[in-house]
Amino acid sequence: MIAYNAEPLRFSESAILAWEKKGYSYHAGNWEEIDNALCFKNVEVLIIRLARRVDSNILDKFPDLKILVSSTTGLDHIDLSAVKIRGISLVSLRGQKDFLSTIPSTAEHTWALLLSLARMIPAADLHVSKGFWERDLFRGHQIKGKIIGIIGLGRTGSKVAHFAEAFDMVIYYYDPNVTTTKYRKIAELKELLSISDFISIHVHLNDSTRHLINERNIETLKKGAFLINTSRGNILDEQAVANALSSGQLGGVAVDVLATEMDNISKSPLWQLKSKYQNIIITPHIGGATSEAMKLCEEYLANL
Repeated sequence: MIAYNAEPLRFSESAILAWEKKGYSYHAGNWEEIDNALCFKNVEVLIIRLARRVDSNILDKFPDLKILVSSTTGLDHIDLSAVKIRGISLVSLRGQKDFLSTIPSTAEHTWALLLSLARMIPAADLHVSKGFWERDLFRGHQIKGKIIGIIGLGRTGSKVAHFAEAFDMVIYYYDPNVTTTKYRKIAELKELLSISDFISIHVHLNDSTRHLINERNIETLKKGAFLINTSRGNILDEQAVANALSSGQLGGVAVDVLATEMDNISKSPLWQLKSKYQNIIITPHIGGATSEAMKLCEEYLANL
């Protein structure tokens, strides 16, 4: 029995030992090897991250596969119907609430993006790297007293709200599935967009959240608001967001995800605008990619 890791870079040694204790022979592979091979016999466990979409073409190369392991909460990089048809068990972090409550990395990255937007940090750093020192070009915004609108008050959204408390922000949230007296709930998304200085998105991607921010509601945004998305790229209608940036309706956008990241990032309207504007920040889906978080997640799934 083989546990094949398609993305083994810095994979936890403890997790490897856990798989071997279960009787598997661990193999550190790669996607190029998978692309070039016709078939992998005796591979019962396939371990992935987020580099590629796993579909029928990939699964057909593993005829003996029993378990697909993805240390993610989002599953849009996996063809779930293809997995189900083949009777493969999917092991992920989706629904592992108690464990995930100990992992703050995505919320921390969200806050890094928010501060980077508010204080124009990437643009200022680039300015200095070119040999300049003009501080008045980078007059940012103090966030004390500003309204942050959080879309999705689940695990990550709640942590972001907690950070906002420390910065003396006014916290509103939109989440039909959550009610708490700790923060101010807004019943309509358009209302949240109209009053928020900063909007931070923390929802799973599904049919109801695809293009949750779209051409119809983005026009209600408070002029000059900042938008941060560390969920999934398709939560945004990226063309509508790009248009709002170009018109000045949005003051800035910071995303850790793109709708086209599994295909070609150059097709993203946000990526296409990045060279023209200083108020766009894009990071390569690194919200959960800290050494501590990835190690803990890999070990947790190996020991389930």
